[in-house]
Amino acid sequence: MQAVIENIIQETESVKRFYLKPQSEEGFRFLPGQFITLRIQDTERSYSIANPPDESGLIELCIVLNPDGKVTPLLWQMQPGEIVEISEALGSMVLPEIWDKDLCFICTGTGVAPFRSMIGHLLKQGELNQNIYLVFGNRYSADILYKAEFEAWSGENGRFQFIPVLSREEGPYRKGYVHAVYEELFADRRDAHFYVCGWEAMCKEARQRLKTMGYNRRQYTFEQYDG
Repeated sequence: MQAVIENIIQETESVKRFYLKPQSEEGFRFLPGQFITLRIQDTERSYSIANPPDESGLIELCIVLNPDGKVTPLLWQMQPGEIVEISEALGSMVLPEIWDKDLCFICTGTGVAPFRSMIGHLLKQGELNQNIYLVFGNRYSADILYKAEFEAWSGENGRFQFIPVLSREEGPYRKGYVHAVYEELFADRRDAHFYVCGWEAMCKEARQRLKTMGYNRRQYTFEQYDG
């Protein structure tokens, strides 16, 4: 289907937020955590939807520029009002039907996009009965996407913990990599579900570490990207 670019926000030096309005008489439905495939000049690329479902009918994509890619250099030249081709919502990395255990979201870079959608949806449901953790790895504090929003959510909801982790900068946040953080949070090996999204190497290491901790494939869900 076609979608109109309603707005574009420059989030960081290399990341833009694109707001698309799908042109569908039936409306555009998606579950928090799903993605779409975007098509420009016969080239396709998949991007996670970064906003929770709402009445606006908009979908937000949080995209990092890949100078050597086939889609993002073209997308970076586009302006509000232009039209792109998108697929229906796809993907099985969605929230559990019954939420009865702690959730831990582990990500790097724009891998936070589907988790913003999922966490935003959960927080809209009212009082939380279980804990939510967002362990978000970046190189520098300037790279932390949606930082102010996540910090506000954490301040408003005692059961939501936002834990930024920086690999190349000292400061008020955790220094190092995401793995040590979730290993500490779940050192008691309590029942939980883990969602992991980011670079292939991070996802591969997280899978191995979660297995070593005693968690099985029913307790974690992965989605990786290669830039």
